[in-house]
Amino acid sequence: MSLEILIILCLAGALFFLLRHYPEAKEAETVIRHHHLRDFFTRFSKMRRTKNEVEIARAVIDNANPEITPKEVIEAVNTYSDLDPAAAENLYVAEKSLNENDLRQAEEKSLAVISENKHCSGAYVVIGKVAEQRGQFDDAREAFLAAIKCRDGKDISEAYFGLGQIEQRNENLSNSIKYFEKAINAEKGKPEWYFELGKAYIEVRQYAKAAKVLKRAASLDIDNQEYKTVSAEAEEKQRTHSFYSRGK
Repeated sequence: MSLEILIILCLAGALFFLLRHYPEAKEAETVIRHHHLRDFFTRFSKMRRTKNEVEIARAVIDNANPEITPKEVIEAVNTYSDLDPAAAENLYVAEKSLNENDLRQAEEKSLAVISENKHCSGAYVVIGKVAEQRGQFDDAREAFLAAIKCRDGKDISEAYFGLGQIEQRNENLSNSIKYFEKAINAEKGKPEWYFELGKAYIEVRQYAKAAKVLKRAASLDIDNQEYKTVSAEAEEKQRTHSFYSRGK
């Protein structure tokens, strides 16, 4: 990280602390941000820097949102590099809020992203997860399907998994398996997805497939005892089923 970025972080961090802990200082916000940080950014952007560095600097300077720190702004811009800094920040806060079970804010921030970029799959996925947690499964399905149709396709695996969970809940096991398989084909490193697919395979008595994917789930998350237990049960069912099949 360059010296200029470090200086920006220090200045933005000081401003963030000031505004968070001393609300009366908000009157000085415009003076501080425009008179000092803007001047620095003007000099910074004239230097020979990559586009990403300039966008990060601008995002940090523009940020006065108490819901996200300057360090998180940089992480957001880097994580969602295909979005403009404001949208990246909103999507970051949306996912953070979802993880903290603040469904209202997660939904609001996701809608703010979509209002500026109707092809952001990540925002639709967050909306789908919010609807799912609220028990609004038809709305969740529509949001996940919208995510799949987006041009960026970055969160297509999450959307497929969400659809698989909805179909599993409705006991539409063939559709559930189809969506779980698509989720894994799109992104192969999620142990929970192998686990849910394995359980669905067990329900339709495809024990060999169940044993295989559950073993994979257990290998991806070696500390998860439930994965190990269900994997062992699937292997036992596979052996028993194979024994009776040979005896016929």
